[in-house]
Amino acid sequence: MLYATSLWLRNCGRFTHVSSDFGAQYHTHTFVTSEALYAALTRGVTWKHEDRLVDLNTDALKSTTNYFFCDYDVAAKPIWFTPGLFVDETLNPLPKQGGVVDSNDFNVIDEDYPGTGGVGRKYYCPTYGRIESVLPGHQMLTYAFSPSREELEAFSLRQTFMLGKKRTMFQVVGKSEAIEGKWKQGECNVGWLEYPAQYSSRFSSFEILAATMRYVILRGTARNAVEYLEFSLPDGDLCLPDFYLERIPFDTN
Repeated sequence: MLYATSLWLRNCGRFTHVSSDFGAQYHTHTFVTSEALYAALTRGVTWKHEDRLVDLNTDALKSTTNYFFCDYDVAAKPIWFTPGLFVDETLNPLPKQGGVVDSNDFNVIDEDYPGTGGVGRKYYCPTYGRIESVLPGHQMLTYAFSPSREELEAFSLRQTFMLGKKRTMFQVVGKSEAIEGKWKQGECNVGWLEYPAQYSSRFSSFEILAATMRYVILRGTARNAVEYLEFSLPDGDLCLPDFYLERIPFDTN
């Protein structure tokens, strides 16, 4: 048994989720991953390590398919999220254009300490560049699902959370009732979900929103007849195919 709810989050400040850094030119995504939403919307309560910091040497050795679950005990708080997308009135991803994103130039010289980014930088070396951000007041849509209805009902309007590179405040501005999913089999039209790259072969047709070394975010039609869970939510039907659910570390049956 699995329940789902839709959550609308509004960014209260400039939002930066770095997609690339060419020198000091920071470009941003207009979405956040499932992992980022779990860490933020659970306030990191299931972090496994006493040290709150990430060890980069250890992190580089983790599996590319389950690196996040090495650090968070998701089964202890069984809830997961679809990628959060900034969307327009038709629920399509917001394009990067005027009124949605802009860039902020910065130029800093630290004269009192020999470094603005680490030990060894000379005082006369400037730190400068440009940061692209999503402007305040846009809305992000995500779907949360869990075998526990109580986990979903814990979200309420006006709750605030922190997301992104610069820890931007987001506020819950919309929430649907928790709906129980129904198992079906057949052709499955799947919305934006996050997978390892090789999972694209499981679709007969698809559209990619973003791709990195660790994941792709895509929507499309699942290849052949598959079992899937369908949730009839006010913002549209959510379909979760079995090959997606098998990656979630809690019971979804």
